[in-house]
Amino acid sequence: MSKRKTLIALFAPMILLNTQAQAQGAGATGAQVLQFPAGSRAAGFSGAYAGATGDADVLFYNPAGAASLRLGAALAFETLVEDMTLSSLAGAVRVGKFTLGVSGLFLDAGEIAEVVPDPDFGGSTGRPTGLNVSASEAVARFGIALPVNDRLRLGAAAGFTSSSIANLSSSAPMFDLGAQYDLSFGTIGLAVRNLGGALSAGGLEDAELPTEARLGTALQFARADGLGVTIHSDLIARLRESSTGLLFGAEAGYLPSAIRSFGAVARIGFSAADGADALAPLRLGAGVSLSNLALDYTYQSFDFFGATHRFGLRWSVAR
Repeated sequence: MSKRKTLIALFAPMILLNTQAQAQGAGATGAQVLQFPAGSRAAGFSGAYAGATGDADVLFYNPAGAASLRLGAALAFETLVEDMTLSSLAGAVRVGKFTLGVSGLFLDAGEIAEVVPDPDFGGSTGRPTGLNVSASEAVARFGIALPVNDRLRLGAAAGFTSSSIANLSSSAPMFDLGAQYDLSFGTIGLAVRNLGGALSAGGLEDAELPTEARLGTALQFARADGLGVTIHSDLIARLRESSTGLLFGAEAGYLPSAIRSFGAVARIGFSAADGADALAPLRLGAGVSLSNLALDYTYQSFDFFGATHRFGLRWSVAR
């Protein structure tokens, strides 16, 4: 194993399961997978999706957005540094006045050879056991959304998150609440995510979930010939860490619509928030769509760790 790969393999689980206390006044938060942008198009916007509608990936950001769908499904896969991967899956269906949805997110941190202190040298050196250890985190949610009227949508979700590293594992329930309101110039979304308890494992200090409040907007400007731009922004307040951040995303090109089945856009996303994007705040991407089907790609580059690539597929039918 190369030195670079060894460093990544050693430190990835520590980043993944960040159960140590942070600066004074900021609580220790776990389940770091909850701070990774989920989905395919949303990733191109750096996760600025609280005001988004029209695809199943809204379930990860604001459950109220699912009320804009009659049917929807989405999946995405990203190769992170070395052997780490991030996968997401979401689906929604209208049942009567309600839209029901499920979503899941899985972070696989890969495996490394297990090394334990060698008693023959007083524990100052390591001895391989011949076994491999792995680390992973997962999130699953069930959501429900309702259009109150032509402009207002409400939603809620419940689920759980679990973390596993070597022979230690833990889980915690979580809840999301959200609302969206359509204005003449776009959509405003408000969501409170990751409400719940704390993760604890093997005597380690409890790690509270990264609860956050989001205020987001989604704006679209299009000409009659289909050329246009979509702009998303989310203001995030991480309640347990007493920190705030801003997410921004935009796409421009030939926008799909109810009367145009084909679309092709370029995307850019920027994150001015702590978390997984702190080392690489810029994302670039693109998307093509035909009728109800869309294919997305997002690129992100880390100076030391290298580039990441996310591919996603979305299918949706508007309400």
